[in-house]
Formats: sequence, structure tokens, C-alpha cells
Amino acid sequence: MIRIFSSKNAAVLRRSLAKISGAEVFSELPTISKLKAGGEVYLDISGLSQAELKKALGLLKKNTSFWGIIDPKGKAEDPALFFFQGASDYIGPAAVIKGLTKKRFNAALSHAAGKKEDASGRRAVKTGAGGQRAKASNINASKTNASKMSASNMKVSKANFPKVSDTVPKKKTVAKLSAAKFPGWKSIRAGATESFLFMFITLSGKSNLHSIVGDETFKAIKTRMREVLKNGFREADALLWMETEDSYLFLVPPRIVNGRAAVEAALKIILGSRLIGIEKLGLTIPLEFTMALHYGKTIFQTPGKTGMVISDSINYIFHLGTKKAETGRLTISDDVSEESIPEGLQDFFSPAGIFEGISIRHSRRFIRK
Repeated sequence: MIRIFSSKNAAVLRRSLAKISGAEVFSELPTISKLKAGGEVYLDISGLSQAELKKALGLLKKNTSFWGIIDPKGKAEDPALFFFQGASDYIGPAAVIKGLTKKRFNAALSHAAGKKEDASGRRAVKTGAGGQRAKASNINASKTNASKMSASNMKVSKANFPKVSDTVPKKKTVAKLSAAKFPGWKSIRAGATESFLFMFITLSGKSNLHSIVGDETFKAIKTRMREVLKNGFREADALLWMETEDSYLFLVPPRIVNGRAAVEAALKIILGSRLIGIEKLGLTIPLEFTMALHYGKTIFQTPGKTGMVISDSINYIFHLGTKKAETGRLTISDDVSEESIPEGLQDFFSPAGIFEGISIRHSRRFIRK
């Protein structure tokens, strides 16, 4: 069943889908009750405001296993961002003009099913994982020696991590990190395929922050947040590469010292999140971060020119950050080597199952009084 929600363009879509059996067009935005019926769900983004689009995408991500975007007028400046948020298909102006067919929809469904099978359709193994929470009153680290950052300063209380999924992980991609100094971002040629550490950061539970504070205040908060994060990851030589309304993707040089500096910076930011919210951003509501780190390859383009950049590694880090990573924790995929974690902090991370075929670890959660 193909179910399309089009609050502004329903009549046109009904005519173009008239010959496709099982296709239904709703002249409204999606609702939870309508989404419960399942099927292939598409959202026509024609004429939607940013608030309407954000609300609709939130419902799709939480209530459907397959969803796609129909964009007859090419409204989306960066269609790849929909895939990063979990979309299975994007139908742009050219495809709409060419004509929507059952074959086109079936191809998208088959592709999505194939990706799910690759991630989870493997022989089961008996496994399990437990973990602990951590309370930290202070994390001190020397700029010249990140290894002095010690987990021994953290008091531990008992808690359980999510159960490990009963699947076999994919063959691990070994992160080959160099001990040499990073020569700088200007040394990387645009269009070249390179290896990086990907650091994903998002505000947790603040999806309505924009509507709470209004447009102008939100823009100011975004500007200050950008500077806070760039300063926080400066020791790692991290490059702010992509940005959405409430998430940030940094590229970290694939060097041992840079990886350790990035992990250290992430934990410091998570620990100091509430102070950051109050002192740096001027917020009166609690601020929390969700972070994820992955290692992989992508075509490199300079920030602002990444609209057409799509890779498995980018898709994975966005999925990990938005679907699996937890509030107040740094989640690390097993493709990130142990040497990327500062000495003394390896035990601060515990197994948290397998996500899309790759084993992952969560940092312990800081407990605040």
C-alpha cells in the first residue's frame, strides 16, 4: 500500500497516481492514527512551512518503517538530509515529471528491504551486555597529554544498558590512525575520497526549542552554539562540516591524537551541558547533548558545498546519532579503534549492542544532583 500525505497538492497527485492500484492520497499532514495503517508512506513537502515539515518528519521517523519524500517543485536545498534522518526514498521534480509508476515505488521498497536484511538478517548468537552509570565531579586533562584524563575520578552507581541485539556484526572496518601530525584541512583536495572520524552532535529533547524561543532568538542561539562546539573541538582540529536545525556533524582527522582529543572534548561538553545552556546560550531550560562517533570514508567537499555528498559512513553516523545514541552519552561504533580513546577511559565505555550491523559502545552516564 502506498500512502501519500499532501496537504497542498493532493488533487494533482491523485490524478498522477490514478492508475496505481493500492495508492491513497490524503489531503492533510500525517497523524499517528493514519500512520498506524502502515505501508509505504510519502510526504509531499510542497508549500509546507518549516514548522509543519519538522512536525511531519518527527511523526514519520517515530511511527513508520518506510517513509519517503515527494518534492514536485524541488523545494529541498539538500535532499541528502532526508536520508540522514532515515528516509528510504526521495522523489524530486524530474521523477514527478517523468511520471510516478508502481515499478518506481517497488524499486524503492526493494532497496530499503535489502538494506535492512544486510543490517540484521544474520545468524543469531547468544550474547548480552551490562553497564554502569558514572558520576563525575570533575574531568581534568592536560592539553599536552590527554591520557591523564582518568576514569578513576568518577564514582560508579549501578544501572543497566540496553540489551544487545542477537545479531552478528559486519566485518569490522579497522581504523588506521596515524601518529603523524595532521597537515591541515587545506591539504585535502575537494572531490577526493578520504577516511575520517565522524562526530555527530545533537540537542536532546529540544526539538521544540525553535517554537519556544522564536525565530530571532533561535538564530542567535544557533550562532552561539556553533561557536561553543567549534571551540570545544578545536584541540581535535575538528571541522564543522554539516549542520541541520538541531544537529552538527564534525570531521575529525584520522590521527591518534585528534581522535583522543575529540573523545575528551565530547565528554567535557556532555558533562558541562547545563552550564553551557545557561552561561553560553542564555537558556533557562536544561540543555542536554547526544553524541556519536564513527570511522569511515567519504568524498570530501568544503563546508557549504556538501549538498550532493552521500556515503554509507555519513548515512550510518546520522542513523546512529538520531536512532540509537542516548541522551547524555557518547556512543562509539566499533569501527573507531581503541587507540582513539584516551588512556584510562577505555573502561568508561561499555558494549551497547549492534546497530545496523556494527557493534557499538556507550559512555557511562554522568549523574548530576
